[in-house]
Amino acid sequence: MNNQETVELAFTVFQRAINKNLISLTKCELHEDLYMHFDQPESQTRFSYALLANGGRVKAYCVAVLGQQYEGKLCFDVGVTTFKKFRSQGHGTAVLMKAIDELKNGLSRNGVKEFYIELKVDKGNEVSHKLCRKIADDTVETEAGTNYLKLVS
Repeated sequence: MNNQETVELAFTVFQRAINKNLISLTKCELHEDLYMHFDQPESQTRFSYALLANGGRVKAYCVAVLGQQYEGKLCFDVGVTTFKKFRSQGHGTAVLMKAIDELKNGLSRNGVKEFYIELKVDKGNEVSHKLCRKIADDTVETEAGTNYLKLVS
């Protein structure tokens, strides 16, 4: 399964959990249109962020999972996807930027001043490459695609 398929599967499971009232969402502090769910499946820290449409449909989704440190700092593996009906409307960029703000805000309360986010983009996913090029501080080319890293401080 490639990176895009992985985040789209996570999106589907997240939407299904909302629909079945298996998880609850909390309104974020900085962005009133953004909602968040925190959990730790298999002891892995995960923050899920969502922009919602009417009726509880998730328009755009961003998930941040605590991964391996980078440059001696916390690093979150981040995935972003948008429900097909809402694509090409800027929702992916919005959910990513707002999620970064909220993650930074929450972590700063716990003394974390800087951390990295890493977005792994498959070859051929030009829309995601375009978004990530705008924000990345560093890139690492891999066989599968490009890993984009951003220092958040």
